[in-house]
Amino acid sequence: MAEKIDVDLAQDQSGDFVCRVRAEPELCGHDARLEIVARVEVKDSRPVHEEKSLFSTQLSSLAAEQAITVPRRELFGVFSYSGKSIDLEVHTRVVVDDGLIFDTKVGEEQQIALGLKPAVTEDAEQLVDPKDAFSFTKNLQAIPAESRLKTLILAAVGAVVVLFNMALGLHDEFVPEERTYFYDHRDSDGDSESPFFKALMGSGAAGAGIWALIRRQLKKYMVFELRNVPPEIRYGDTLRVSELIRGGARVPLENTTLRIVACNMECGQYVRGSGTDRRTVSFRNPARAVVLYEKHVPHIPAGSPVETHYDGEVRFEAMFEALYPPYRVSSSHGIEVHWEIQLLHPELVDQELSPSASAFAAEDFL
Repeated sequence: MAEKIDVDLAQDQSGDFVCRVRAEPELCGHDARLEIVARVEVKDSRPVHEEKSLFSTQLSSLAAEQAITVPRRELFGVFSYSGKSIDLEVHTRVVVDDGLIFDTKVGEEQQIALGLKPAVTEDAEQLVDPKDAFSFTKNLQAIPAESRLKTLILAAVGAVVVLFNMALGLHDEFVPEERTYFYDHRDSDGDSESPFFKALMGSGAAGAGIWALIRRQLKKYMVFELRNVPPEIRYGDTLRVSELIRGGARVPLENTTLRIVACNMECGQYVRGSGTDRRTVSFRNPARAVVLYEKHVPHIPAGSPVETHYDGEVRFEAMFEALYPPYRVSSSHGIEVHWEIQLLHPELVDQELSPSASAFAAEDFL
């Protein structure tokens, strides 16, 4: 039916949008409805897409060509975006009540450009989540005795849980179904499945959870926290690094780097599993990233306020110019702005702080 109706959306000199609808003669005279929606398309083999309505109006007695004014406020903040994990698209739809069992429904993707955003060469994933290589032994020695004991207990419990679970899966793999202890030979759909593989997946999840608790203890070699983040940060603002953070370490810090980065987060969902094991997985993947501040300090004495060793200012122009503004079509789908303050150490677990991005005005990204 796409050849029967053509829809075009463009912005006029006043800033409002004009939607032009052209219909073939056989559809003229029928009632119709014009819809404009923002839609997030997830790039996955089993995606969950999401959309929200931006504008809707009835068209009585469809004409061969007509123009509908769409106030700019109705589409404020929405834009076209193509990323690694999601696309943010604007679609126009015309649903014609032409007396058939199923109404004629025509949809077209429209482009709403957001100006020319510069190419970003930085690896967003590496910047936001840098590889943390550290010495477990040295880190263990640097934390308080209580945290050291908790870490060793967690490590011992984790080892026992993982090894016991793997032994359980190995046993159930090589015995008949009626003699298994925990892992059966079928999935939720009744198809054959390896008990050892199930145990492997369970051990991975348990191990990841325990490792997260261990890392929390290993970070206690120092205090590192936010000091004063303004409630509003605009395009031309500058902030002193020493006003953003505060903290100190129990041990001397050698060759640390303080880095402040900002990025877009692509948010969406996809489906995994099947049958009763079918589940919807949400994701937040870093997309575009810029470095706002970076400084290396060779030595910080034990107990010295860390903020006194990182002078200078953070300027936010590069972030506003390179990143896209936050935009959500639902609580789970859309684009976010994210920024982090990272203290990177070559032998101890890295520290990171994630201030709220609500301080950034969306219009400054435009």
